[in-house]
Amino acid sequence: MLGFPGRDAYLADMKESYHICFTSHNEVMFRDEEDHGMFVNLMALRGYAEDTEILVDAEMSTHVHQNVFSARPMHYASNLRMSYTRYFNRKYDRKGRLGEKYTFLLKVVGTVHQMVLENYILRQGLHHAAAATAFGYPYCAARELFVQDIGLQADRPVPMSRACMATYLPRYAEFPDQYQMTEKGVFVRSSFMEIRRAEQFYVSPRNYLYQMNRLTDESWIQEQLKDNSGKPISLADIEHADERSVAQMLKNENGRNFSHTRMQDLDVCHLIDSDLLRGYGVSSVYQLTGSQRQQLARQLFYDYRLPEQQVRRCLVLA
Repeated sequence: MLGFPGRDAYLADMKESYHICFTSHNEVMFRDEEDHGMFVNLMALRGYAEDTEILVDAEMSTHVHQNVFSARPMHYASNLRMSYTRYFNRKYDRKGRLGEKYTFLLKVVGTVHQMVLENYILRQGLHHAAAATAFGYPYCAARELFVQDIGLQADRPVPMSRACMATYLPRYAEFPDQYQMTEKGVFVRSSFMEIRRAEQFYVSPRNYLYQMNRLTDESWIQEQLKDNSGKPISLADIEHADERSVAQMLKNENGRNFSHTRMQDLDVCHLIDSDLLRGYGVSSVYQLTGSQRQQLARQLFYDYRLPEQQVRRCLVLA
């Protein structure tokens, strides 16, 4: 593409707020903590390459939510998905597209609409009973906002040379000097995300705490209508789920349905990949035959009393 004077400033002015979501209902997208870390790194790299500002994010086992300011949000999302799929396929000896074909894109209009969207994204762990509070789920930006005021424990960077940082990234990755990493080689969210901008929509730390802990009700809709934000967004809009699933998510908001003893998808995948696969002489679940996966499914179902849908997506049983 030919450039023109002031093109960067022009694109910056064209940036608008969007909700991005892509899903993989029949197959987990993250099988271990390393996968989550690599996704964050690729998100940071793609955001820099595509001049996309990332405000908040949440990575669940079967779907990803992000709020970004971008002039080309779908271009950013497509390249991020492609980069992560290449990593995932190479690691697990897998082929093909990861997840459903389409990426959901919703333009965000109005400050209340913006705040409500951030609420839904940051409370993903709570809605899916993966944590007792929004701050208990580690694979999202909830613990990055108002860190000093609230006393939250955010990811901490460690001194690391660019050469050392590059060993955790794809070859020839480009990133600015302000990007920092944890000791595990994962970019610290506060070093590449627009955390301060995300905080502005909450105004104060007190309101942020309230928003992370309030229950969803009709007032969420009414507040958006008063802001002239166009069509209000709801949990059903964000999740693209049926009424039954949404009703369960709303029940999960009080935190009582979370259990430390219940195995999450990451726990099940760790059990499969680090233990059960040894008996089959393979290094990846994708190397198993159909009959071997069925055999493992019966073992997980009867020995560990796991829900059928969880077993199916962790073993990639269509």
